[in-house]
Amino acid sequence: MLKHILLYSLRLSLVIVIGGSLWFVGLILFTRLIPSLPLDTTSSTEGIVIFTGGETRLRVALNLFEQQKGKYLLISGVNRDSNLSELVAQMPFKERITLGYDALDTTGNAEETEAWVKKNHIETLRLITSNYHMPRSLFELRHLLPHVQILPHPVVGERFLKDRWWIDASALKVMIHEYNKYLFSLMRRTFEDVQDTLTSRVKM
Repeated sequence: MLKHILLYSLRLSLVIVIGGSLWFVGLILFTRLIPSLPLDTTSSTEGIVIFTGGETRLRVALNLFEQQKGKYLLISGVNRDSNLSELVAQMPFKERITLGYDALDTTGNAEETEAWVKKNHIETLRLITSNYHMPRSLFELRHLLPHVQILPHPVVGERFLKDRWWIDASALKVMIHEYNKYLFSLMRRTFEDVQDTLTSRVKM
């Protein structure tokens, strides 16, 4: 009995060590997906979408829209208690700006964007969000809009402007939290794809 318990404990410990090692390697690789600067700030796209979450993101999105870098603008995930509608009402081409109030998370942002893109027949899109949030946002959007060309436009917060941001406890905490969410998105979408494939085969 004791031998079986020891063997089980050894296997469990091995699984934990291997799993932890893979998770850590994945975290290192994930940090390499984080863009530090927008690669293209001059090209125009048919649409601009911002996943809300900070004033800097909003300012960048509005500036690009005013510079006519996009024909349509979607601000996704707007707080219903905000006065953003008053600000938009004073802007030129306000009829081309859409305020999305339904999205509560990144998945909701992507779904809200998908509906808006299809409604406006958009084929090129500039995505604005925080740099650490960009990999997950791009993954969710590209899953729903595989035929749309998406140009990432990351906004970098102060904590990630440091040369060695990973020694900043608050920055590292944000990165780990986002990495875990990214892993969950990968697993969820993979599970959904398998379900869809099985369903389609049953129907055939």
